[in-house]
Amino acid sequence: MIELTLNEVLEATGGRAFGAFADSPITGVTLDSRKAEKGGLFVAIKGEKADGHSFVPKLEGIVSAALVEHPVDCAVAQIIVDSTYRAVGDIARLIREKSGVYVVGVTGSVGKTTAKEMTAAVISRRFCVHKTEKNHNNELGLPITLFALEPEHEVAVLEMGISYFGEMSRISAIARPDLAVFTNIENVHTENLGDRAGVLRAKTELVANMRGNTLILNAEDDKLASYKLPNGKKAVYYGFSPACFTYASDVVYNGMDSASFTLHMGKDSINVLLPASGRHHVLDALAAAAAGHEMGLTMEEIRDGLESFKNVGGRMERIPFKGAVIVNDCYNASPASMCASLDVLARAGGRKIALLGDMLELGENEAELHRSVGRKAAEVGLYALVAVGQRAAFIGEGAREAGFENVVFSDKDGAAEYLSSILCEGDTLLVKASRGMALEDVIANIKDRG
Repeated sequence: MIELTLNEVLEATGGRAFGAFADSPITGVTLDSRKAEKGGLFVAIKGEKADGHSFVPKLEGIVSAALVEHPVDCAVAQIIVDSTYRAVGDIARLIREKSGVYVVGVTGSVGKTTAKEMTAAVISRRFCVHKTEKNHNNELGLPITLFALEPEHEVAVLEMGISYFGEMSRISAIARPDLAVFTNIENVHTENLGDRAGVLRAKTELVANMRGNTLILNAEDDKLASYKLPNGKKAVYYGFSPACFTYASDVVYNGMDSASFTLHMGKDSINVLLPASGRHHVLDALAAAAAGHEMGLTMEEIRDGLESFKNVGGRMERIPFKGAVIVNDCYNASPASMCASLDVLARAGGRKIALLGDMLELGENEAELHRSVGRKAAEVGLYALVAVGQRAAFIGEGAREAGFENVVFSDKDGAAEYLSSILCEGDTLLVKASRGMALEDVIANIKDRG
């Protein structure tokens, strides 16, 4: 952890000391009492299922202090603040400034995690990199990521996700990116943000809090391509057109496993074998390459970083099953990511089967957006489509309207029973839905039956 003292926390949060408070260095900051360590700071958050304040007495003799919203009757020294939720951001902002790291902020509607992983893979060819882990990309997650910074880290690659207006302003004020990477602007969280124009406005709240002046923008996305840069900011565009500074040519998709292409950066070029397939993954790779170039990496370093990329669990994760392959892509979903995954599935050999579930937070247009995914599914040569969920029923309807008849409407248990009965050697099954659908339960059920 970056060196921090209790008095610095007291000042950063505007809190007041309570109990046997004495200034001392702290060994870490945690919101999870189970992970509290000797000499650390415990932050008591009021959650939906538990109130962190109730755990403070159990930490006597362990933590140096607890950050709380009201006094807790115990021997633990305390810093009392109006909002521990807001204070988490105050502490993270202090750590970010004390660390002196160069921050790359990665945002967009779809592909943030993949772009973050590719960017970290590239930049780590030269620098000591810290990156967002798991889904720690929101108002609590981003501070948790910064709490784990160590003195040896030179660069932090931070994924920045939002659902509402104002969120990006708050988390970008903590992260203060030196460089910003935007993947795309799609129909995601439109229940809260209205439409793609609203999504663009919410995402670009980041720009006002940048410490640097360079934005890396996807020229294939109409909203980003036409985004009017504020005074003092510049853009580096990436895409498939030679008009972009960073672009790909001679792209070849090698089934579901990889993509080869020529990477161009200005007048320089190099051949890349990316261990991921699909147009969307090539675009993520271009974004990462552009970030690496901005940070002074060579073409060889950028290529080596991209070729070392490994995706995280729940994103196109391939699971062998009785000679078939189950593709676990159920970490999250939107219309754009559904269609992108179906495009990758189309390149599989053997029979192609899709298990698709609800996409959440799409607002009043959710029925038509689900139908559009169904129409896409009808184009990719499926053997069968299984729709799970009330909204996913519209996916099935869209597929049938487009002429594809082998659609099964089911709940999760029924889907597992049906799929385990039809999966054969050589089949590929894609499983995808919004995180709240937990379709990984179906995968586990299929494996148990197998």
